[in-house]
Amino acid sequence: MRDWKNNLQKTRYVMDVLLFVIFLLVSAPQATGVPGHEWLSLFFIVPFVIHLLLHWDWIKQSAKRLFSSISLREKFNTVWNYLLYVIMLLATVSGFLVSVALLPSLSITVDIQDFWSKVHHDFSTLIMPMLGVHLALHWHWIINVSKRMFGKGVTS
Repeated sequence: MRDWKNNLQKTRYVMDVLLFVIFLLVSAPQATGVPGHEWLSLFFIVPFVIHLLLHWDWIKQSAKRLFSSISLREKFNTVWNYLLYVIMLLATVSGFLVSVALLPSLSITVDIQDFWSKVHHDFSTLIMPMLGVHLALHWHWIINVSKRMFGKGVTS
């Protein structure tokens, strides 16, 4: 059982690193160009869904535990994670609604509305600092798994 848990942790770690790298690329449309930004955003959905599935047990338990007697830090973490998910979802959906490259290349026409452009811009701007807080809240886990995967040379 311990080997399975360690493998699950390693799988989560590798997928989270992949998710983070793709996120960084998606977050830099100036570097990738708009078509690259939109296509990477589409591909970003796959590791994002895998991230949610790999953490599904936590998601189910956290919803139940939110209203129990858990620490304020755990409650904040739970609310923050759910809020980050909603913001990420709104940024992604609104991004598709303002697509100028991806959807037209798939012969899907979209009437781009200023409202969705603003939603996409505002929520996309919020994601980076929110992700920073998310990583800070999980820093202990990141360091521990990094040490197990790469040796004891990683410092906190």
